[in-house]
Amino acid sequence: MLKIDEQLVYSATDLVGFLECEHLANLERAAVWGHLARPTRPDPVLDRIALRGQQHEARFLASLQSQSVVVVEIGSDEEVPFRERVARGREATLAAMREGTDVIYQAVLFDGRRLGYADFLVRVEQPSDLGPWGYEVWDTKLARYAKASAVLQVCMYSDMVSGIQGRLPEEMHLALGGVQADTVSFRIADFAAYYRLVAREFEAMLHRTDVFPVATSPEPVGHCDICRWNLRCRAEWRANDDLSLVAGLSSRQRRVLHGVEITTRTGLAEPTELLPERLDGTGREALRRIHAQANIQVRGERIGAVISERITPPRDREGALVPNQGLLMLPEPSRGDLFFDMEGDPFFSSDEVDGIEYLFGVIEPRRTDAADQPAFHAFWSIEGGTVTTNGERRAFEAFIDLVMDRLASDPNLHVYHYAPYEPTAVKRLAGRYGTREEEVDQLLRGEVFVDLYRAVRQGIRASVESYSIKRLEPLYDFRREIGLRDAGTSIVEFETWLELGQGTERDEVLAEIEGYNRDDCVSTLRLRDWLEAQRSALADELGVDLPRPTVPEPEEREDSEAQKAVNELVEALCAGLPGTADQTQEEHARWLLAQLLNWHRREAKSTWWRYFYLKNELTDEERRDEPDALGGLTFEDSWPDPAPRARSTIYRFRFPPQENGINVGTSPHDPATRGAVGTVVHIDDDAGVIDIRRGSSQPAPEPMSLIPHDFINPQPKPGSLQRLAEHVLEDGIEVPGRYRAARDLLMRNHPRAGQNAGQPLRVAGEEAAGAARRLVASLDESYLAIQGPPGSGKSTVGAEMIVDLVEKGKRVGVTANSHQVIGELLSKVARVAGERGVAVDIGQRSGDDPTFGDAVHLKTNDAAQAALADGSVDVVGGTAWLWAREDMAESVDVLFVDEAGQMSLADAIASSLCARNLVLLGDPQQLDQPLQGTHPPGAERSALAHVLDGERVVPDRLGLFLDGSWRLHPEISAYTSEVFYEGRLHSHPGRDLLTLTGAPPLAGTGIRFLPVAHHGQSNESPEEAAEVARLVRSLLDADPAYTDAGAVSHALKEDGVLVITPYNAQVKALSELLPGFRIGTVDKFQGQEAPISIYSMATSSPDEAPRGMEFLYSLNRLNVATSRAQCLTLVVASPELLRVHCRTPRQMQLANAIARLVEMAASPGE
Repeated sequence: MLKIDEQLVYSATDLVGFLECEHLANLERAAVWGHLARPTRPDPVLDRIALRGQQHEARFLASLQSQSVVVVEIGSDEEVPFRERVARGREATLAAMREGTDVIYQAVLFDGRRLGYADFLVRVEQPSDLGPWGYEVWDTKLARYAKASAVLQVCMYSDMVSGIQGRLPEEMHLALGGVQADTVSFRIADFAAYYRLVAREFEAMLHRTDVFPVATSPEPVGHCDICRWNLRCRAEWRANDDLSLVAGLSSRQRRVLHGVEITTRTGLAEPTELLPERLDGTGREALRRIHAQANIQVRGERIGAVISERITPPRDREGALVPNQGLLMLPEPSRGDLFFDMEGDPFFSSDEVDGIEYLFGVIEPRRTDAADQPAFHAFWSIEGGTVTTNGERRAFEAFIDLVMDRLASDPNLHVYHYAPYEPTAVKRLAGRYGTREEEVDQLLRGEVFVDLYRAVRQGIRASVESYSIKRLEPLYDFRREIGLRDAGTSIVEFETWLELGQGTERDEVLAEIEGYNRDDCVSTLRLRDWLEAQRSALADELGVDLPRPTVPEPEEREDSEAQKAVNELVEALCAGLPGTADQTQEEHARWLLAQLLNWHRREAKSTWWRYFYLKNELTDEERRDEPDALGGLTFEDSWPDPAPRARSTIYRFRFPPQENGINVGTSPHDPATRGAVGTVVHIDDDAGVIDIRRGSSQPAPEPMSLIPHDFINPQPKPGSLQRLAEHVLEDGIEVPGRYRAARDLLMRNHPRAGQNAGQPLRVAGEEAAGAARRLVASLDESYLAIQGPPGSGKSTVGAEMIVDLVEKGKRVGVTANSHQVIGELLSKVARVAGERGVAVDIGQRSGDDPTFGDAVHLKTNDAAQAALADGSVDVVGGTAWLWAREDMAESVDVLFVDEAGQMSLADAIASSLCARNLVLLGDPQQLDQPLQGTHPPGAERSALAHVLDGERVVPDRLGLFLDGSWRLHPEISAYTSEVFYEGRLHSHPGRDLLTLTGAPPLAGTGIRFLPVAHHGQSNESPEEAAEVARLVRSLLDADPAYTDAGAVSHALKEDGVLVITPYNAQVKALSELLPGFRIGTVDKFQGQEAPISIYSMATSSPDEAPRGMEFLYSLNRLNVATSRAQCLTLVVASPELLRVHCRTPRQMQLANAIARLVEMAASPGE
């Protein structure tokens, strides 16, 4: 930030700093105006990185010059005053752009308020105000992957270029460093709205008059460790005795405490009777916890030492100590115990992965090195002088192999670590690479990993400002050899190493990181020993022997011989294949099929791992915050089961509002007893009531919380995939013969449907629906993908195709993830057949009554097979469990997979062996498939996402895009089309007539955004619920009406309003205020529509999103939520959701969708 002619001018670096911390931007502004002296932080390493960056830039320039293009360099004379130098550079840049120069190097972009130096402007043949050409920005970055800060920078430069050439460039580009010297390109429309939002907020801050004293106060953020103003802010916190110094206190809790005039750490440490009973979402127990933490910190500071106290373990309803909590979770020490720490960079991003683990470190006290110190093993993810995914795989395998080897000689050993990061990463890596999965499963089931952070968090209170292991080390008198401060600093050092290139200094950085990791491992060992001493002291204090965790009973094991056969198939399919980046289309299909063979096993294991986590690692209070567990249960009543001849009892429990995954018909477990409590016969989330049936001869259940125990045998689906693999190994993957549709889908071949090879599937002037009906009749042992955006009539098109096929004497199968979806498509088939006068006999395989009531009820798989064989039905609907059976092979001519954007590729392929041809109906841009596990790249995709291969719209040579919406008014489809479908979607004629007469803002057409301010809310906002209820009541009081596409007016009633929200807790809050309305989560309403939809986002800020940014800002969920309305969509949300600090390009894309909605929305009063 600087001044030119007494005008503040900022750079992209200033914009990035503002995102990191608004207080930082205010300090910089004050420094520019001379109110503060800007601190300096000399750093020779950063100087070397800058030099390497210049060298990388020069190499890229040389590569451009070698391509026989004209390169104009914008010179810079350091002798000329800065203001004049900028003016000259700008004029030279403008002249070169007007002349149409091929490449402009070191372009100077200045518009009076922004200043930037673009490494390269590259000419593209796209008309602009300059002529039949324009320019796109290229910037060189020494980093090996694209960072959010770099993308924001080229966004700013691209926006400045648009001001010169009269239109925004289509793409922007980064030339990255590293051995590969990759270039990455980004569609500017995916980021531009987010950039504009950030820039508007930043400029509004710059133009405020309160320059000094600085209007903001410092808040702890991730940037603090590397900020030049760090010492100033820390001194301010200390001087103010700020609440941010209290360990574990969230920003939400700080705001709430400030609201009741508790503004200092000392104030929070005052006697507990001064605390309120409850505080805006923070219960009494949580208040007691943060009070006790503040209290011990104040006491420790007064005596000038780090002190600690033991937390007495909780007791159950009968007064017994709850096992496996706090210090009671420590297993018996063993000579072979290992102490483990990982170093990872969550912001590393490549085409293959987001995030990478670059160092696996293990201390082994049983063995010593040459210096008689505990042996240290360091496994680096380094290949060819840089970190690679193959290097990560090899390091991971080496670590697991070491643990398994030591476990063989000491079955009682444990692997100690600090915080849950390590086992979480181990599970992810096993799934990502499809390697050492059995070993990892054995370690997790055997509870070999021990998280000492959990023992500390539940069993110890210390006078520290954070519970990082470094802060605890004074308690056990540990002295580090390496001076790095924390894992965040390690990441900075790692990225420094990545960017340094070759040289001695690079080796020194690597050695420092390794030494830091070794210190962490040794510290973990010393902490374990100290905790053992604390455990013994607690036993003496309580006067009882404390139980050790029990060795878990072995769970039911899978058939090892069967799994051995699968592993042999995987090895055979992958034999001789190069790395994925170098594979041909056929080789990649073989590799992908190999990864799918264990898909169902990975999913099952992840479900088990989740079960163990919920059972073993959480307190009952913590389970309340988990989306699938149910906590806080209290017994209310019991009565005999009224069912005839029943010998069971119904037990009723109440629970507080919370997200949960407990469903009717399931048998959840009590984590305390590790056994089933009975069968759920009724659950009402709104009323907070659950009824459980249990045999009368069994003791009454007394659960304080419940966790799901839902495991379904995936067979015959894995067996179907194995048959396909055997066929491919015997006959090849791209040959005529059996299962060719499945093999075509794996290879992403162009469908064979009578068209010339490589030609678009639609002919000129043909409607997509007509093309679908034409093509399905010509499919030749192939597949057809049909992508149907919101309101495009996808199911109707599918039904028309099915009736056409039946008319031609074909047998048709229908499948989907649920019987409900299958039934809905079968119902449309019956309706279309009736309208056309075609006789179609329909059957549905289901254990209960068919979801399509007029279908022949096929109660067994054998009945379904027989009905197809004898011709008594033309169309059969059933899940993948039916179609994957070996005896159903080629039982139908065409299999339709509905909602194929939600069905895994594994299940679609497994089902497809039943048919000669395959049709995929769905939209990957709407709700995605539910996944539990981590899978190798590509194997995690849905069937349709596999076909699209990262594109938003299916390529016209691979499938059909239904490009017209029968539902959406053009003002709504304009947003949906631009943000989710690359501008390819339009509204059908007549949709411009859709309109709503009511009370603003619920009147007219299009999109509205209504900000509702609130703080501290996670998954429930009473403020938003009240505002939504007020608006809806006002609307209905105004005698509203809506006009349909035929220009006919209808009275609007309660069923004409959809109210959607991400969370069940908000559903409950809204339902209490609007009983009888259609209210539910996003998942409930896919495929539904109404004249009005209201989307209540409920969360106060990005940091308070309970399932993270990927869930709340999900593009798929936002697409569904905003495209249910025919006339008007209203989004109600906290304005703080627009102030999101994105750390990756992916996060920027998520935030961009919300930002663009706000830009395109009419103001609430319109």
